[in-house]
Amino acid sequence: VRVYSVDEGDLWTASPADYTDWRSDNRSFEEMGAFHQDAYAMGGEQGAQRLLTGVVTASLFTTLGASPMLGRAFESEDEIVGQDHVVILSQALWEQRFASDPLILGRSVMLEGELYDIIGVMPESYRHPRFDADQWVPLAFDEDDLTTQRGAHYLTVVARLKPEVTIEAANSDMEVIAARLQEEYPGSNLGWSATVRSLREATVGDVRPAFLILLGAVGLVLLIACANVANLSLARALGRERELAIRMALGGSRFRVFRGLLTESVVLGVGGGIIGLLVATWGTSFLVALAPTNIPRLDGVSFDATVLLFAFLVSVLAGLLFGIIPALRASLDADISLQLKAGGRGLAGDQSGARTRSALVVAQIGLAVMLVVGSGLLIKSFLQTQSVDPGFNAEGVHTFRLSVPRARYPEPEDVERFYAELLTEVRALPGVTRAGAIFGLPMSDFGYSISVEIIDGRDLETEESHSLSVQVRVVTSDFLETIQAPLLRGRGITEADRYGAPPVVVVSESAARLLWPNEDALGRTFEIGTSLGIRRGNRVGGEVIGVVRDIKGQGLDADARPKIYASHAQFPTRYMGIAVRSEGDPATTIGPIRRWLAARDPALPMFEVASLGELVNASIAQRRFYMLLLTAFALTALALASVGVYGVMSYSVARRTNEFGIRMALGASPGELLSVVLRRGFGLALAGVGIGVVASFASTRLLASMLFGTSAVDPATFLAVAALLTGVALLACFVPARRATRVDPLVALKYE
Repeated sequence: VRVYSVDEGDLWTASPADYTDWRSDNRSFEEMGAFHQDAYAMGGEQGAQRLLTGVVTASLFTTLGASPMLGRAFESEDEIVGQDHVVILSQALWEQRFASDPLILGRSVMLEGELYDIIGVMPESYRHPRFDADQWVPLAFDEDDLTTQRGAHYLTVVARLKPEVTIEAANSDMEVIAARLQEEYPGSNLGWSATVRSLREATVGDVRPAFLILLGAVGLVLLIACANVANLSLARALGRERELAIRMALGGSRFRVFRGLLTESVVLGVGGGIIGLLVATWGTSFLVALAPTNIPRLDGVSFDATVLLFAFLVSVLAGLLFGIIPALRASLDADISLQLKAGGRGLAGDQSGARTRSALVVAQIGLAVMLVVGSGLLIKSFLQTQSVDPGFNAEGVHTFRLSVPRARYPEPEDVERFYAELLTEVRALPGVTRAGAIFGLPMSDFGYSISVEIIDGRDLETEESHSLSVQVRVVTSDFLETIQAPLLRGRGITEADRYGAPPVVVVSESAARLLWPNEDALGRTFEIGTSLGIRRGNRVGGEVIGVVRDIKGQGLDADARPKIYASHAQFPTRYMGIAVRSEGDPATTIGPIRRWLAARDPALPMFEVASLGELVNASIAQRRFYMLLLTAFALTALALASVGVYGVMSYSVARRTNEFGIRMALGASPGELLSVVLRRGFGLALAGVGIGVVASFASTRLLASMLFGTSAVDPATFLAVAALLTGVALLACFVPARRATRVDPLVALKYE
């Protein structure tokens, strides 16, 4: 299970102090572990490489029931500060960087400028919760982590339930512990509770509803396809009525004829399934490559025995589904005497068969309407998302990230000096117009919210402080100008705002409203409860010198949260995102910057290089993925429904050729025949669209969580889809109708 901190119904990660109390006081778990994500630079002869690193407690692997394939796991002694310089490698890293060296244990590697001993290698089958790590290092808490930083929530906590304990019982247990912590530590824990979820739900819970909807869409497409083939099979069976009547007249039982027809359908279904699997082999690779990175475990999708068995069963079921109605109509309901007297004209029972075919067409159109409406809503929602103002101008801006190690940059001044030198070098490059750095790039899903503790020199009460939470950003001079974030009032951070000068901050407009509602924020002061870890005791805050427009941080479809921007020279941080605005192709500046970094510090690689526009697009990539998939299903459904209408109308015209010849011989005009066919097609389309629209009013409510700025019952979308499906159906009817007007009366009278 995963254990969360809870604040006003929102699920949060845990603080180190809360985690240690949870672990020692609970009565529900066999074991509990914690981790957070980081990125460590590994040095060596192959050059510096930035690696995704899990910083984990020694109990994590035990909790997850995992153990290294080589060496040992972490032990409690490895969690002591000073004894924590050991590392466990993933199998992929062991193979790629160390050539699967079986003697790797005991070797030392350089991580973040310090030596770490390799003590183990995890097997390929191990999948780390939340992200795929390249390596793991121990999580060592210092005294500040467990005393003064109780409000710092950054740990993901997992636990294993005792055999007799349910999730509900564990929830109750954790709520009791959280209530006690509220009483003991009201300054940091007031209003905070705790809850337990299954690890599976925690891993895929936010995408599960969307994929269930997509699974439903696939099911609807399958039903439309089955209805289509059922119509074709029914028409084929009706064409064989005389043949089947002769078979039964010669002694064949109705059941034997039924079984033969059904077997043909199942063989057809399995054959289609085999072709589908071949296409899916290619299509799955394409979809996985197209998918955004924030859909968990999608990269692990592959064909296995379960998938093959499922595909086989679906193929057989589809064969039965589209074959059973034609088989029943052709065998069990057949009148042998009437069929033999029909002289091969195939007219017996055709009226009831026509009703069945019409019902299937209406069902096809109705199902297609549901899919196209859903697709239309997602498309409109996606367009609405793209039109959102992120609060900055991403055009012409490239970004990358750096993290300077404590070993080589131990003092705050060292960190500040490095980034100042880097930005000076970047600004001197040809074509570069602006450059700046920030702790937490926009659209990077960077949180880090902290409560405000002091406003205008007044210490806030615990409850008031708890309600005034802001996201913390640290910026260099020129960053806000680099991304062209509009300054609404006052001024931005400049080079004069350095250590020793009065501390200053810029606030977002929503932060200004939160902290000083209906008042001017300029000139006011505040402090938040953190030092950002470098200068202990210097809490972030100062005088408000400017108000900037709200900048989206978690995505275009998420509300911009209140933010404060402090000066990096006054509150330096090691981990920064660099933004470079240049004329022409901004990517051409990355090469010179990379070479300068290699010369300045070879063990300091840049990572996550991307344009700011790519970060914006990535924030809505999941919406785009869902939209493309559902649109593909909807277009497939639309094509199948069109073919279905066309097939039924063509068959109807062919069966009525003799009738149309008589009508024309009696004086009917081509226009009148065209009207007869189109009226029938229009009636089917209207019935199908009506049923589909009514069904869509209920089904689209399931899409509500996937929509942005669009109602699940958007009238414009419903009207547009109804008009589209009606038009497509009439178009599918037009070709058979035109064929009916060109019938030669003499040929028609001799038909069959």
